[in-house]
Amino acid sequence: MKKKPKILVIQPTGSFSGSLKSLEIYVKYLQKNYNFIFFTQKGSAVNILRKYGKIYKSLGVCKYDNTLNSHYSGLRWLLILRELIYFVFTLYYLTKIKKNKAIDLIHLNEITGLPTAIIAKILFKVPLIVHVRSLNNLKKKKIISKLFLKVLYKFADKVLAIDREVLNTIKYKKKCIIIRNILDIKIKYSKVNLKSKYLYVGYIGSFFKYKGVEKLIFAVENLVKENYKIKLVLAGSILKRNFILGKIFNILNLENNIDLSKIDKKFVINLGFLKNIDKFYKNIHVLCFPSSLNAGGRQIFEAGFFSKPVIICIKKNSESFINKFNGLSYKNFNSTDQLQKSLIYFYKNKKMINKMGNNGRKLAKKYHSKKNNIKIMSSIYSNLINSNIYKEK
Repeated sequence: MKKKPKILVIQPTGSFSGSLKSLEIYVKYLQKNYNFIFFTQKGSAVNILRKYGKIYKSLGVCKYDNTLNSHYSGLRWLLILRELIYFVFTLYYLTKIKKNKAIDLIHLNEITGLPTAIIAKILFKVPLIVHVRSLNNLKKKKIISKLFLKVLYKFADKVLAIDREVLNTIKYKKKCIIIRNILDIKIKYSKVNLKSKYLYVGYIGSFFKYKGVEKLIFAVENLVKENYKIKLVLAGSILKRNFILGKIFNILNLENNIDLSKIDKKFVINLGFLKNIDKFYKNIHVLCFPSSLNAGGRQIFEAGFFSKPVIICIKKNSESFINKFNGLSYKNFNSTDQLQKSLIYFYKNKKMINKMGNNGRKLAKKYHSKKNNIKIMSSIYSNLINSNIYKEK
């Protein structure tokens, strides 16, 4: 029997995230043809990934962040000191993996882990796939960004962008291919109950400040005070840090989590963290994604599959979102008024909920087919392994 090739998957963060959710789905369906070994940071990722292969967990995975939202600037450059510490742990565990496992391919699940992936490629001398799930920073520190991209293309054999918007921030596209996030759930289409006296507005994801959760709570609170019958349904969790790290982040003003007391409101229904997203989507009318990222997240196509329209802070249309087709957009992240106008529109025009939700479903099925994207990923794995130019002759 032919041995299954071994894939080393590097998951840079240990917390639950959209990138981890997408990775789990692909691994679940590819494990019949490949053996997976995981290297990740301690956290919820460990329990999720250990079902699919041997896992090596570290105190930290060495990263470099050049993403649009959280690239280093000002005091954030001090985070490099943390990465230098993580470098020691990273080198130790990769050396340990090399002693115990023969690897055929490396798959980095998020570009922030590029330093770790480079070390792994030097050690294992096998092809490297880099998954890019966030917009790359091209606005500031242009010299640093250009250097970062040159390093990416020097070491990566294939670069996977999750959509065209992300692809456009990578610049050099010769080694790139778009492979989209997918959803692994059976969904029965059902129209929303429009007879409810309340408009149920949903938010799902992390509670970071840049995601706009505070502004959404404030906007809904204002409308409730004006006698609009609106309920805000939240699903997600606060990133927990250890005591010392939390204190350091607060002192340096690097903390991104919102104050939990701000979601303790009568009009807020807080579902907490949900592994099964059915409960969330089936109990909302509209999804709100008020992020400052100027990009549609995984939630946009998830909402599409559940036939829910979206309200999103974005400056132009994307693959997964078309203004006034599957939802409404507003451009100013800091404008509570613009957000409130969108909420009022759906409150007063509930018939548009089903119409725009159905349009969103069409977009989701067009771009995020599970079968097609898994087939593409398997083909990429196979081609790189079979044409490994790093093999000793």
